[in-house]
Amino acid sequence: MNWQLILTAMLPEHLLLVGMLAILGLEIKSGRPRDGFTLAVLFTTAAAVAAFWLYATGFTGAPFLHHFSVGPVASLPKAVLLALAVPVLLISRDDFAETPYYTLVLASLYGACLIISSDSFPTLFLGIEIMSLPVYALVLLGLMRAQSVEAALKYLVLGGAATATLLMGIAFLYGWSGSLSISAFPFALASGDPLALAGVALITAALFLKAAVVPFHAWAPDAYEGASAPVTAYMATIIKAGVLLAALRVFGTMPVVAPVAGLIAILPLVSMAWGNLAAIRQTSFRRMIAYSSIAHAGY
Repeated sequence: MNWQLILTAMLPEHLLLVGMLAILGLEIKSGRPRDGFTLAVLFTTAAAVAAFWLYATGFTGAPFLHHFSVGPVASLPKAVLLALAVPVLLISRDDFAETPYYTLVLASLYGACLIISSDSFPTLFLGIEIMSLPVYALVLLGLMRAQSVEAALKYLVLGGAATATLLMGIAFLYGWSGSLSISAFPFALASGDPLALAGVALITAALFLKAAVVPFHAWAPDAYEGASAPVTAYMATIIKAGVLLAALRVFGTMPVVAPVAGLIAILPLVSMAWGNLAAIRQTSFRRMIAYSSIAHAGY
């Protein structure tokens, strides 16, 4: 195993991991929760710079062949995603002192980075779950809001349903092809085999549910309204972008097939229309942001 390749290719992920360990280490040493704001901003910024450096130098490598690879096409989205997380952390300064907020955000960003470099469904699945699981707890951190518990429960239940749907779709695809590579997806789509098409349908539904694409959007307004403002901002930007990048990994290299292109386009088009129309009549700012993010998912 080439440890130098692993260290370089996964430098943004390693920096996020070191940031998490540093915050947890300070908490263990002091025996009480610590404000991890400074460390979180420092290591997130460093990870963004590292991702941009990998992009600028044109670094290409596959430390885990057929599962995880890095190239300019992956490094640039990582840099942008991590850079977008910095303002979210900055607006969180006064809301989450002495809470696990910053550790959870770094863990979620780690999962988002895994998604972008995934070449296999197991890696993609791990990335989505590592990105999503901390957010259930982040919604609960807004316990000063009466809706937080209900919002977190709805998000957890529907997130769990999306996870189960994704796993079932991956299992069907593996049963049909004998491969866990993401590259098997377009072949399954073109095969016409019922087992393969069932896997394709389940994977697509799971991604649309995670992204809150109509008609899988019902959880988003409640979850956004129950969360605190910084968590709502994080969900509307980083989580949304992470899920859509996961969809891009699956659909991005797929040849355009007329019936399939039409089917995939219908729901996003409905999301654009319904998300914007529903946002107009909202009296809650957070619900308006939720419906706006549904429209953005369609775009």
